[in-house]
Amino acid sequence: MTAEARRRRAFREFVKENHPDRGGDPAIFAAGVEAFRAGPAVTTAYRDRWYLGIAGWVNRRIQRRFHPRVR
Repeated sequence: MTAEARRRRAFREFVKENHPDRGGDPAIFAAGVEAFRAGPAVTTAYRDRWYLGIAGWVNRRIQRRFHPRVR
């Protein structure tokens, strides 16, 4: 699990415990959301894994070619 995934999981747990709609304190919730937003920017891993897009395209082409309604 990446650091970003752990950070998101921790934020979700914080929201579950402190959301005002579920009985939490609005001031604590607002401070926690601001602290999360002030943290590192969210990055995507797809930039590092460009080959997954090509593999998906090839897989769709193969499925389309051998689909029974295409013949």
